[in-house]
Order: sequence, then structure tokens, then C-alpha cells
Amino acid sequence: MFGTLKRLTKTFRAPATGEREVVYITAATGRCDLEARERHVVARGFYREQALGC
Repeated sequence: MFGTLKRLTKTFRAPATGEREVVYITAATGRCDLEARERHVVARGFYREQALGC
């Protein structure tokens, strides 16, 4: 029973912030696009949470 419950929670959980960042950055089509996406991620403060230990 608990195995089924764990499987359902994994299926319906929202992706973590880090997972969303990786998907967004790896979807870049070129070097310029990659640089722009990296700047966008840093500007939105995703890395700030990890640096502050939140």
C-alpha cells in the first residue's frame, strides 16, 4: 500500500526549482541563447537561495 502511495506522490509532484532550471538551460539552441538563459536564471535569483542556505 505504501509503495503505491509513494509512486503516486512521485507522479503528481511538481518539479523542483533546480530541475526546472536544468530543463530551461539545456533547451538552449546556441551559445548566445545559452548565455542569455544563464543570465536570466541568475537575474531571477534562483542561485541566491542556495547561496543563503534557504
